[in-house]
Amino acid sequence: MKSFSSALVGMRRSPYQSLAAVIMVTLTFFVGYAFSLFIIGAERILQYFETQPQVIAFFTLDADPTTIETAAKTMQSKSYVEKVTVVDKQKALELYQQDNQDDPLLLELVTAEILPASIEVSGKTAADLPKIKEDLNQISQIDEVIFQQDIIESLTSWTRAVRLIGLGSTVVLAVSSFLTVLVIIGIKVTIKKQAINIMRMIGATRWYITLPFFYEGMVYGLVGSLIGWGFMYGLLLYLTPWLKNFLGSIAVLPVPWELLGLQLAAGSFLGMVLGGLTGIIATRRLIRR
Repeated sequence: MKSFSSALVGMRRSPYQSLAAVIMVTLTFFVGYAFSLFIIGAERILQYFETQPQVIAFFTLDADPTTIETAAKTMQSKSYVEKVTVVDKQKALELYQQDNQDDPLLLELVTAEILPASIEVSGKTAADLPKIKEDLNQISQIDEVIFQQDIIESLTSWTRAVRLIGLGSTVVLAVSSFLTVLVIIGIKVTIKKQAINIMRMIGATRWYITLPFFYEGMVYGLVGSLIGWGFMYGLLLYLTPWLKNFLGSIAVLPVPWELLGLQLAAGSFLGMVLGGLTGIIATRRLIRR
């Protein structure tokens, strides 16, 4: 407790440096928390859109309803299939009429008998769609399988890019936070260089000298994490109504309390660990000199 009290005293005696450290750590964690929520939201949005593309299989005109129903059940039993929709001849005619309702001539020429039945199959991820296409090609009485390969490849590329950007940004933010606190504590350690040398000469251990700065770094990390999370949460509450309207049927909001609590706990732990390590590193460098 004496070392922790010494850390608080040191922070009070240099309030501007302490305030600068807290502000910079708060900014770092605010960006980190906000970007982590953005990445989680982007993942959910991408997962939503990954299930939207479908593989459409058209049956031959003479395919019987039993064959179509059997094919639908076979595809639905696949572990990588999300949803199977059967479009019979009558439903196909209704869709055709909706698409061409402004052209009466086309409506008169087309009947249900000349339209093929089809099934629309959605995968759990975009990567599952090629396998679904192969499965449909092996089913009898299927005349044609439509699969928008270019759209799926673009969607997969975007998914991979967002994940890589999220990982890279997290690493950059962690390094930035570490270096920020290291500079601030390093300055304070340098100011106390003479006092540290005297303590070494009278027999103080390295850990005894390091402990106050270790606690100080932990305080910066914890306080910065809490304030940064508070600002992030306030911004989230402010933007929630607009985001709900913008995203529509995509179920991203509200963010579960469990996720927010886990985010705060992980961020605070990371902040204290990084802050404590910076205190140790800054002090040990001076002691070695």
